[in-house]
Amino acid sequence: MVKTNISLKLRRLVRSSWTVIFNDHFCWTFIKSYGLFALVIPLAKILNGFEVMPTNRICA
Repeated sequence: MVKTNISLKLRRLVRSSWTVIFNDHFCWTFIKSYGLFALVIPLAKILNGFEVMPTNRICA
């Protein structure tokens, strides 16, 4: 079994940072908005020209 060399101070810092991010409403809003934006851009490039609600015209 490999021992990790993460110090107790680093663990406390990471845990306290995660607690602040998890409990802060502004941080969640910021993460969600930019996270969704980062996901939507590649999806829009993949679906370029795809009609989500196609028109009722008949292509012959």
